[in-house]
Amino acid sequence: MLSHRAGCVGLVVVCALLAAACDLNKYTLGGDRQDAGAGDGGGDGDGGGGVDAETDGPTDAAVDGCVAVTETCNDRDDDCDGMIDEGFDTTIDPRHCGGCNRACAQPNTAGTCVDSACRYECLPGWVDRDGDASNGCDYFCTPTNGGVEVCDLADNDCNGEVDEGLMLEDDVANCGRCGNVCRALNATPICDAGTCAYSACDDGFADIVPGVAGCEYQCPVFPALAETCNNLDDDCDGAVDEGTLPGVGDACNPSGFGDTGECALGALQCSFGTLVCAGWVGPATETCNDLDDDCDGDFDETFDKQNDPRYCGGCTPCSLPHAVAGCALGACTVAACLSGWTDADGDPSNGCEYQCTRTGPEVCDGIDNDCDRLVDTDDPDLIVPTVNFCRTAGTCAGTAPTCGADPCTGAVAWQCEYGGATEDDACGDLPLQEALCDGQDGDCDGRIDEAYPTLGDDCHDGGTGDCRGFGELACAAGGLGLTCAISQPGAAPAAEACDDRDNDCDGDIDEDAPDAVVHVEHGPTSFYVYAFEASRPDARSDDFGVATHRSCSKPGVLPWRNVTHAQAAAACLAAGRRLCTEAEWQLACEGAAGLRYPYGDTYLPTACNGRDNDPDCTDPDDDEVVPTGTRHGCPAPVVSQCVSPFGAYDLSGNLREWTATAVGASAFRVRGGGFDNVAQGLTCDLAFIALDPGFAFANLGFRCCSDTP
Repeated sequence: MLSHRAGCVGLVVVCALLAAACDLNKYTLGGDRQDAGAGDGGGDGDGGGGVDAETDGPTDAAVDGCVAVTETCNDRDDDCDGMIDEGFDTTIDPRHCGGCNRACAQPNTAGTCVDSACRYECLPGWVDRDGDASNGCDYFCTPTNGGVEVCDLADNDCNGEVDEGLMLEDDVANCGRCGNVCRALNATPICDAGTCAYSACDDGFADIVPGVAGCEYQCPVFPALAETCNNLDDDCDGAVDEGTLPGVGDACNPSGFGDTGECALGALQCSFGTLVCAGWVGPATETCNDLDDDCDGDFDETFDKQNDPRYCGGCTPCSLPHAVAGCALGACTVAACLSGWTDADGDPSNGCEYQCTRTGPEVCDGIDNDCDRLVDTDDPDLIVPTVNFCRTAGTCAGTAPTCGADPCTGAVAWQCEYGGATEDDACGDLPLQEALCDGQDGDCDGRIDEAYPTLGDDCHDGGTGDCRGFGELACAAGGLGLTCAISQPGAAPAAEACDDRDNDCDGDIDEDAPDAVVHVEHGPTSFYVYAFEASRPDARSDDFGVATHRSCSKPGVLPWRNVTHAQAAAACLAAGRRLCTEAEWQLACEGAAGLRYPYGDTYLPTACNGRDNDPDCTDPDDDEVVPTGTRHGCPAPVVSQCVSPFGAYDLSGNLREWTATAVGASAFRVRGGGFDNVAQGLTCDLAFIALDPGFAFANLGFRCCSDTP
C-alpha cells in the first residue's frame, strides 16, 4: 500500500517537473522533516507509515482546510494526522484483504486473509460444488457413508448427483432402481438392462403362468417325456394328455354294427388317461320315422300305416278336432265324436266341427239347447218367461224381460233393460236405494227420493239473527244432495231493539237495545225511570214471554210478573240499570206537585187498571193484567190516563212494583198497587207494603231506574 510519505515525495517530484503549475504549501507533508524516509519505503513497518523514525511522533500540522473525522480504510487521511489508513493491515484483515473494503465474504463460507489474499472454508453442511470461489459454497450437503456413493437415494459424496456410478442395469439387489431386489420362484434371478428376470428354471420346475416371476409349476414327471394318454403331464407344459397321442382319432364302434342304418362310427379320444370311443351311434328301438333305427336294413317294419290311426298313411298320428280318429286304407276317418260335438258336415278333415250337447228345449242362455243350429231368439221354440219379473213401478213402467248378454259378465240370460230416469248401473241393475234427488222414482220401488228423508224440512242460509233467511231443503243441482231453497230471505241489519232478537245480526241479542225512559227532575234530584213497567224481551200483547236475559221498557206488551226481588234486580242490571229506590219511585208517580194519583188528586176508576176497572168490558169482577201503557176501562178511553206528570205509565195499578229500598233485615218495599187493589191501594204514597225478597206473585212486577238515559 502506498504510504503518506511516499505520496509527498512523488508530489515534490511532480512539482519540480511542473514548477510553473505546482506550488507547494508552506507546511511540510508528513511531519517536520520532508526528507525523513522519503522514497525508501522505510519507516515503522506499517506499509509506509507517516512518522519519521528520528522524530518522537506525528505533529499537529495538517493540510489547510482538513476536517478531522474517524479514520476509515479509504486511502485518505480522515483524522487529519498526516497519516493515511493507519490502524488497518490489508495483508491479514479479512475486511480489507489486499486493499480497502476488499472483504473476504462469499455465501456459506468462513473467509480469512493471508498475505493480502482471501482464503475460504465452506461452512458445515455446505460444499463448493462448481469450484467457483466467486459464488462461495453453493450446494447444501453433508457427506455420508464416508463420502462413498451407495444406492440409497442420497448424494453420499456431495457432488450434486444421486446414486451415480452404480450398476443398476445388472445389480439384482438394485435392479433399475435402488432397493429393487430381483427374486424368482424355483429359478436363478438376474437383472437384465434394469429389469428383473430369471436365467433358467430349477430342475423339475417349469414356467407356465405368464406374469409370475420364476418357475411356479412342479413337473409331475422328471425328466420330461413325450405325452401319452395316462392322465399325467408327461412333457411338463401344464397340460394333460394334449396333442397327438398314439391311437387317438382311430375309428371305432363298440356295438359291432359299424355304420349300417342309423348306426355310426366314432373316434378314439383320450379321457382322463383312458382311450374311449366318442361320437359312435349304436342300434335303437325301431320308431316310426322312415329310418332304420335298429340297423337291420329295414325301416318302420313294425308299424301298420294302413289301419293304425297313430301311423295312418305315414308316421304322423291322425288328429281330428273333437273326434276319436280312425284309419282306413291309410286315410284318417271320424270313428266317433267327443261328447258335446257332432260331425254336421260329414267332412272328416275338420272332425266334429259343431259343438252342441242337447240339454232340452231352447232357453235363453246363448247355447243351442236343442241342437237345431238356432240359438235363443233365433229359435222360434225359445221358451219365454210367463211372469214379468222386471220392476214396473214408477219410471220402470212398461219394462219386460229381454234375452241378451249381461253387460258386465257377458252371460246370456233374460235381462231387464231399464231406461229413462232410472238409476240402473253399468250392469243394468237397479240400486237397492236410489241415490239421486231428482223428483223421480230412480229405483222403481214406488217411492220418490226416499234416500233424502229430510227433503222439504225447514232450513236456513246460515245467517245471524234477523239476517237469517229461511226456506226448505230441496234437491241440489245435479241431483247429488240437498240444498236450502230460501223462501223467506233474512232482513237487512237494523238497530237493536229489546225484543229477544238479534236485530243487528252480530250474534248477540238485545245488547245495547234502547228502553223507553223518562227524565225525572225535581230540585237537585235527577234520574231516569222506565216509562213502562218492566217486561220480558219476548213479551207480546197477548204473551208474557219467557226470556230472562234482561228487562225491557216498551208499550203494548204484558209486563214481567211472578218475579222475585233478586230476579228483578238482576234483570235491571243486565239492562245497564238498577231497581228504583222507594223515593225515586214515589217522585216519578206523584210529580213535583205531590199528586195523590199519577193523573191527579181525584180518583178515576177507569184511569188505571185496579179492581174498579173492567179491562175487557165484559165482567167488572174479572181482574187481570193489561199490556203496558194501553188504553183500558169501560167505556174505553181514547188515550191512557194512567200516566204520571213526568210521563211514566202504570205507576198506579196493573202490577205492584219492587223497589230497592230495604225494610228491616229481610224485606223490600213494594209500591204502586195492582190490578186487584181498590182506590186506597192505588195511591202514589201508599208505603206500608214490604215483602220477603223471595216472594213472587201474579200481581207483582218491577221497573228500573238509572242515573243516565
